[in-house]
Amino acid sequence: MPSEKTPVIEMLFDKRWNPKSKALSCRLVTLEDVSQAIDAYNLTVSDERKLSTRNPANFFKDFIRQRKAANRNWPKSVFSKGYAARQRTGNNACFEFIPVTTGQIEPFPEHINGPTPSAPRHQIESASLPLASRRLGRADEPWLVQVLIRLRVIETHLALASNRQILHLDHLQMNVKLRKAEIDAIFLATEQVGDKTLQELIVCCEAKGRKDDILTDQIVRQVQAIFDLSEFSQPYVLPIAVKAIAPSEVYVVEFDAVPCEDAATLDVLTVNNTADYVLTPAVPGIGE
Repeated sequence: MPSEKTPVIEMLFDKRWNPKSKALSCRLVTLEDVSQAIDAYNLTVSDERKLSTRNPANFFKDFIRQRKAANRNWPKSVFSKGYAARQRTGNNACFEFIPVTTGQIEPFPEHINGPTPSAPRHQIESASLPLASRRLGRADEPWLVQVLIRLRVIETHLALASNRQILHLDHLQMNVKLRKAEIDAIFLATEQVGDKTLQELIVCCEAKGRKDDILTDQIVRQVQAIFDLSEFSQPYVLPIAVKAIAPSEVYVVEFDAVPCEDAATLDVLTVNNTADYVLTPAVPGIGE
């Protein structure tokens, strides 16, 4: 069954589409636009099919959470006219219609592939996790982030897989909610550049459960949001994504560091390296 959100998105697109010029009057969709479109849609369907307008900020966020479902539910009429979408946050924004690229065969193509058979695979001890915390192990992202921090998974990856000479990593904060992005964890790294020079950079971490996909658009906004913060003056942000892929197994993706001067025009991220980590003994909730 298609999503109930499919006709709502189609309504929002058709309202902006000019069939003569074959262009949109406005690509940005606000939270109010979404609420109004849902109200209009609800007038045409039975009660059991009606959508809630209580939280329009989650309308598109939930829609693209799983790439396969998003591709299946994206309106065919919109894609045939050459448009997909990406999430937008802050300033009352919900999402934005974007033109598809030449040769694009689905609205939301996969940018981050899973681990290949040749990908590095390491074990990380989890015996240091308190038994009490294991009893509360869940499949949600906050628990995943907590485990990543307690077991120093990011530190391990930067030591084993990264080509950067990271000497020290400090965890600054988790579950950071900013105006334009939400960041699961922020770290301050000190790296060696050359023989004697030391340099600081910010590491941002995006965590995904087994059912959710890594979305590079989200990570791009995280990088840009960090550079907007007056508290940070470091010249680079190093984005990292971690996804639970199996019980007690996580996949770490390190992207190229982004310099401050490139943040405003940042559109895509380049994968630098990846690795797979198995938590031993098994940690309840991770990848379940």
